[in-house]
Amino acid sequence: MQLQKFRQQLSKPISTDLVFGAVWVVLFVLYFPAAKAGFVADYTGWLNQTLKYGFWDNLNRTHFQVQSLYQFTQLNTWLFHQIAGTHPWPWHLLFITLHAANCSLLYRVCVRLLKDSGVASASVITLAGTLLFCISPYAAEVIVWEPSFHYLQGMLLILLILNWTHSYIHTEKKRYAWLAGITFLLSTFSLEIFYITPWLVLCMGIFYRLNDAFRKQAFTKVLKFITLPQALLFVLHLCLFRMYYGTWVAHIGKGAVSTALQEGLGKPAKHLFHTLLMGRFFSNTNKHIVYGWLDSTPGVIAFYALVIILCSFIVLRFRSMQGKGRVASLLFMWLLITLALLVPLWFGDIMLIIYDRYTYFANAFVYMLLALLVSYISLSAIRIGIVAVYALINLRIAIQLSRYWMKSERVISSLLHSFPYTSDKTIVLLNLPQNMQGAAMIGAEQESEFRMMHDDLLPAEKIKGQVYDAMAYNMLTPDDGAHVTVLNDSTIQVTLNQWGTWWWYAMQGGHGYSNSDYTINMKDPGHMYELMLKKPASGYLLLFQVGNQWHTVDMTKTGVEQH
Repeated sequence: MQLQKFRQQLSKPISTDLVFGAVWVVLFVLYFPAAKAGFVADYTGWLNQTLKYGFWDNLNRTHFQVQSLYQFTQLNTWLFHQIAGTHPWPWHLLFITLHAANCSLLYRVCVRLLKDSGVASASVITLAGTLLFCISPYAAEVIVWEPSFHYLQGMLLILLILNWTHSYIHTEKKRYAWLAGITFLLSTFSLEIFYITPWLVLCMGIFYRLNDAFRKQAFTKVLKFITLPQALLFVLHLCLFRMYYGTWVAHIGKGAVSTALQEGLGKPAKHLFHTLLMGRFFSNTNKHIVYGWLDSTPGVIAFYALVIILCSFIVLRFRSMQGKGRVASLLFMWLLITLALLVPLWFGDIMLIIYDRYTYFANAFVYMLLALLVSYISLSAIRIGIVAVYALINLRIAIQLSRYWMKSERVISSLLHSFPYTSDKTIVLLNLPQNMQGAAMIGAEQESEFRMMHDDLLPAEKIKGQVYDAMAYNMLTPDDGAHVTVLNDSTIQVTLNQWGTWWWYAMQGGHGYSNSDYTINMKDPGHMYELMLKKPASGYLLLFQVGNQWHTVDMTKTGVEQH
C-alpha cells in the first residue's frame, strides 16, 4: 500500500522550481571540494586581456587569436568580473546555478513532450534522465573550469528556445516566437552551438506536426515565425563573420573541417562509448582497442549503418508509434544533431576531463533517451535497479573528478603563494604541472604562463625579474614532481620522479628548444631532459617543483640527485 502511494506521488507533476532546487543542492555538495578550482589555462589569458584592455576591446576580443563573434558572452563575463573579480565562490555558485538551470529546463521540455504524447509516467522518466545529466562526470569540466562559461550559457539559450517553441505550439501566442527569436539572436554572438538550434526546433515542429492532437497549422507557424527567422539570422551571422574575418569557419578554422571529413567520422561513436559505458575511465590499453575499432573502416560502416537503419525505422513507423516511441525518436534525432557538431572538434583520448565540455550538449539528450528506453522494462524493480546502479557509478566517478580538481587547486595555490617574486635573478621553472589526471593546471608557454597567472591573480605580489617556463608535465598525484642532477657549472639534468607523466611544452609534447638564456636538449620526452645555461649560473634561480613546494637547485652540488 505504501509503495502504491509512493508511485502515485511520483506520477504527479513535479514543479520545475522544485527540480531546480534539488539539483542545485546536489551540485553544491558534489562540487564543494572543487569550489576554488578552475581559474587556469584559458581563464588566465581571458583575465589578462580583461585587466589589460578596455571594455570595447574586451567585448570584441580585438587581441584574441581565436576568430569568433562572442560579444554576448564577453559582455556577460565582463559584467560578472566587475562584480565578483577573481573571488572563486561567486564564480563557482554561478556555474552550479547555470547547470542546475539547464537541468531544470531539460526536465521541463522533456516532461512536456512526454505528457503531450500521453505517457503516464512522464515525471518519473524525465526526473531519472535529469538526475543522470546532473551528476554526470562528463559535466565536471564545464562546472569547474571557468572558461567553460559559454558552454553552460549556450545550453541555457538552446533549452530556453526549445521551451518557448513548445509554448508557442501550445498557445500560438506571438510573444513566445519573439522570445525565441531574441534569444537566438543573442546566441549568435556566443558559442557556435547555435548552429544546431534551428534544426532542433525544426525537429520539434515536425514532432507536433505528426501528432494528431495538435493543429497542423501550428507547424506552419513554427516554420514561419521561429525556424525561418533563425535560418535568416544564421546566414546573416555567417556573412558578418566573413566580412570581419575573411573566412566562413569560426573558432576552429576551415582546416579542422576538412580534416574531420577524413579522420573524424568515428568520433560520434567514441563519444557515445565514453558517455554510456564510461569508456573514458577504462584502462588506456582497453579504451584504445575500442577507439581503434570505432575509427576503422568496419567500425565506421557499422555505426553509420545502424544510424541509417534507426532513422529509416523512425521515418517509416513514426505515425504508428506509441507516445514513448515518438519522444524517443525525437530525442534520438536531437542526439544525432548534437553529435554531428562534434565531428570536427578535438577528441580527448588519453587523459580524463579535458574536452569533456564538447559533449555537454549531446549528453543531455543521451541521458534522457537512456531513461526513456529503460522505462520500457516492465518490472519496476529492475528499472529502478538499473537507474540506481548507473547513477551511483556516475556519482562515484564525478566525486573522484571533483577531488582531482580540488587537489590540483591546492598545488597551484601553494606554488603561487610560495613563489620568490622579489628575486631579481632570471628564474627558470624546470617542471610546471600541466594537469592532474586531465584537470587543467598551469603548463609551460614561451611567454611564461606561470608569471601571467601569478601576477593577475596576486596583483600585490608582481614578479620583478625574468621568468621562463622550461617544461611542464602531467601530474597523476599531488605528490608528483621531479629531481635535478647538476652535471657541470652550466648544465643540469631534470628527471621526473614518476613514470608515465611525460613532458609538455606549449600545449605539445616536450621537445628541445633554445632562447637567449638557455638551451634544452630533450633526452627522453617521457622522463628526462638536459638544460644548458648560456650565462653564468650565479645570475639564475633554478626552481623545480615537488608536490606543492618549490625547491632550489644548488649548482655547487655536482653529480648528486637533488630532491
